[in-house]
Amino acid sequence: MANSMNFNGVDLSAYGLVITHSNIPDFKQQYDSQLIQDTSYGFKPKKPPKIISLEIAVLAATRILLDGYLDGIKSAIVTEIAKALKLDTIIGRYWNAKLTTFEGVYIITGMWEGMMVFQADDPMAYDNDETSSNHTLNVTDPKTIEEVTGGTGYIEPVYTLTAGELLTDKTILIKCINTDEELQWIGTVANGKELEIDVANWTVKNDSVASMSTVTGQFPRMKPNVTNQITVTGFGIKGSLNIKYRDSYL
Repeated sequence: MANSMNFNGVDLSAYGLVITHSNIPDFKQQYDSQLIQDTSYGFKPKKPPKIISLEIAVLAATRILLDGYLDGIKSAIVTEIAKALKLDTIIGRYWNAKLTTFEGVYIITGMWEGMMVFQADDPMAYDNDETSSNHTLNVTDPKTIEEVTGGTGYIEPVYTLTAGELLTDKTILIKCINTDEELQWIGTVANGKELEIDVANWTVKNDSVASMSTVTGQFPRMKPNVTNQITVTGFGIKGSLNIKYRDSYL
């Protein structure tokens, strides 16, 4: 069935759901400012949640089947944490959202019409396809690699550094030249083990264990739709870097 939706991996067209009208607002941001003498100082903008409103119809051959469809839909869309919301009419991207409203009325024996409202606290849309790129770090410091991104919004990747030798009490730095954001970590990484830097969640893990006590600086995002210059310092000459991310859209 065309013009339906998928939520948390469940194709709701299987429950007779058709989207009759959708309202997806444009991207917004808001910020406060402080008046100082002859001008104002603007603070860093914040991104309010995106409210996605969907007018829907649920169709079935009988009332009993229709009630079963509605039960199936409710079971699929009621979650405690945000899940992927994909619309058939928007190709290649999704939002992480939670349901706020599901209400409507029976029109005839096999038809129910109503409204579904989702809130995406993170208002960015994300590419369905995840990028995972590998780079060798077999040159002297600073090691510079290039990562070509798409989309229209800043990207928060997961950087995974894999050691090719024992690195003892090293000061390791990773920086995105394009955003001028650099993170520093000090510690020991065993041969073959991973140092994971998760920008979206502000975490650093050494061999899968949280290791935040020596972290300083900023978690380095990447800019959209450019060739990002990423530098790595202090990670020896036998390691590798994996960058995993999804392009994001305003």
